[in-house]
Amino acid sequence: MLLNFLNLGSVLERLAQVELSWVLAALLCILVGQLLSALRWAWLARGLGLEVRLFRKVYLYFLGMFLSLFLPSIIGGDVARGVLLARGREGKGWEAAASIILERLNGVMALVLVVAGCLYFLPLPPAWKWAWWALVVLVCLTVVAYKYLHPRLPNMMASWRRLPLTSPAFQMAWWKSLPASLVFQALVVQAHVFLGLAVGLSLSWPEYGVMVCLVALASALPLSFNGFGIREGGYVGFATYFGANGDVAAAMAALWVAVLVLASLPGGVVLWRMGGLKDRESKQQL
Repeated sequence: MLLNFLNLGSVLERLAQVELSWVLAALLCILVGQLLSALRWAWLARGLGLEVRLFRKVYLYFLGMFLSLFLPSIIGGDVARGVLLARGREGKGWEAAASIILERLNGVMALVLVVAGCLYFLPLPPAWKWAWWALVVLVCLTVVAYKYLHPRLPNMMASWRRLPLTSPAFQMAWWKSLPASLVFQALVVQAHVFLGLAVGLSLSWPEYGVMVCLVALASALPLSFNGFGIREGGYVGFATYFGANGDVAAAMAALWVAVLVLASLPGGVVLWRMGGLKDRESKQQL
């Protein structure tokens, strides 16, 4: 248990001395990042042939973010917004699900690229760096070559094969979304930098980048609710490895949870409104 390795009194002392201005700056980063992610999702959905209004995308994105607080990993919230996106669109359920999957894959590609850039500035074993950079090359080659592989997928993947992933519209949407994903990941890292400043965690930006992005990848696994426990343990572990204080890292992790909850509150409002307007919403296309 993580608490066995921490001085809870020291963690609480750090939290009591937090500078709220840094927390507000972190919250702003996340809110802007979530709006950018909703825009990215809209681009990819349109590339798949789904006509969507951007406002609805933002609406559903924050709802998924809120539900992720209570469902296994971030995937639970993704399932919810995929189902709501498909509602009222007969025969478009697979396209709606694919838009979620592809949006996440676009984000994962950005995570891999951010880590690759940060590793260049860190004094880590060369073998680790080259292994990761080899992974980056493999990911990039796979993405570029996929449009040639897509029509050759086996019959068992016929539903996926019929998606217009090789069309110019989708290809443009994918590559337009990647810079948005990179900016989003940079905003998430910067939010952690601000929270680190709030509690006095001394790490460089590349160290934050490696820590935040790798922990985000691990947190996506459906092993806990919204990554709770995995994320906090990862932050403490990475911070300790980089020579920082584990108690301070735990305080930053606690602040991150608070920021996530605050940033998700618009989704709670959306959920409340959907319950209050159930009869009307059931007749409308999301």
